[in-house]
Amino acid sequence: MDLSLKNFSTGYEGNTIIQNLDLKIKSGEWVGIIGSNGSGKSTLLKGIAKIIPTQNGEILINKSSMKSINTKNLAKIISYLPQKINSNLPITVKELVSLGRSPHKYFWEFDWNKEDFSIIEKALELCDLKKYSDYELTSLSGGQCQRAYLALTIAQKTKIILLDEPTTFLDINFQLQMLDLIKTLNKKNNLTILSVIHDINLAARYCDRLAVLKEGKLLAIDKPINALSKKIIKDAFSVESEYINTSVGKQICAIKSLNN
Repeated sequence: MDLSLKNFSTGYEGNTIIQNLDLKIKSGEWVGIIGSNGSGKSTLLKGIAKIIPTQNGEILINKSSMKSINTKNLAKIISYLPQKINSNLPITVKELVSLGRSPHKYFWEFDWNKEDFSIIEKALELCDLKKYSDYELTSLSGGQCQRAYLALTIAQKTKIILLDEPTTFLDINFQLQMLDLIKTLNKKNNLTILSVIHDINLAARYCDRLAVLKEGKLLAIDKPINALSKKIIKDAFSVESEYINTSVGKQICAIKSLNN
């Protein structure tokens, strides 16, 4: 599914963060959002997910306005994994992942069918969580909990996924596993993905394009090699940088802060 923003503004009461932003993500494309702290990355995702209100402009899904889609039907189209997750819920991992099926059920349907159970089990397997299915969420590490919420997102079976720093709390090994998994799902299921990734080198490695935010405005959107030019890095992060050639392509090395 295509996802488009036209003259889109959002934020909090009395405070506009994202300002008149135009952005189009093609079906099956993974666009990463990068920018300095406070640039509006998480706010943008919350605005698209309708967690905070649209202040101006509109969001289009396949050229149709999202205004006409109610909350339940929206949850069948867009799933959202927040940066801050609740790890204190008194439920098991499997029960958490099962919540991903809720948008696909009527309010009087209390039980999951064979298809639901298959989707839940597959999500647990993809996130390497089957052995933790019956563990209480409160007993998991931060990284395991993050994977449990990703499994919930996968079980929701949407065509558009919003991810706010999905590698939070994960060590290097699990960061790569998580991003490899997301990339596989992206390509295999033609998922449209918009994600905030704190590590710009990982963002460049996995995303098709990068959107660079600065003070709530789109500074650049392009293929990673172009979006991470020395000039854009300087403007967005106030650092001098150099390229390093590696086996996975060019990587960015921050040399000096310009704020000293």
